Amino acid sequence: MGRKRALTRKGAEKLGERERATGLSPDDEAARWLEEHEPKPEPQPPKSAYKSKTLHRWRQRQQPPKR
Repeated sequence: MGRKRALTRKGAEKLGERERATGLSPDDEAARWLEEHEPKPEPQPPKSAYKSKTLHRWRQRQQPPKR
């Protein structure tokens, strides 16, 4: 019989989301406390937020012209 794989961070997050979504016990005090006190993760800002048209144009000027 094979061993269970180790739980990864991503796997643990998915498991937690599934447990919260199913609402295992609505009168569970610990679940309510976690819902109230656990900070929601902030979404990652898009990479494009750090780039501007000016930067793009500057990079284009730095490259040698294509033939």
